[in-house]
Amino acid sequence: MKPQIITTAVLAAIVTSLAIAAEESNPIKDAMDFAHKAPKGEKKLSEKIIDGIAPEADVEKALSLYKAMADTKPPKGDQADFKDRVAKLVAATQEVVDKKPDAVAHYKEAVNCKACHTEHKADPPKP
Repeated sequence: MKPQIITTAVLAAIVTSLAIAAEESNPIKDAMDFAHKAPKGEKKLSEKIIDGIAPEADVEKALSLYKAMADTKPPKGDQADFKDRVAKLVAATQEVVDKKPDAVAHYKEAVNCKACHTEHKADPPKP
């Protein structure tokens, strides 16, 4: 009887841990951290994409992270506007992956951080 209780308790703990980890996943943060942040003195991936020096694997990973953002609710602002901005970013990044003409120009236009952050990034907490 005791082994069954222990097994059940362990399984419950694992399921709970996985559920908490899934809830903590934030596709917007994941994409921003990967493609739009870099250690001081290094170029961000988004800058490398614009400069044409980003590794293909990194561009493909950024595309997958951008796609994951599509169904995410933004911290503030209109959901339809957010979805439209993300769709343009996904399309432009797909063009970069496909090496289409003008892909970098389209990516540069779609990756307008300030425009998206103004409308959709949560305001910082007030002191």
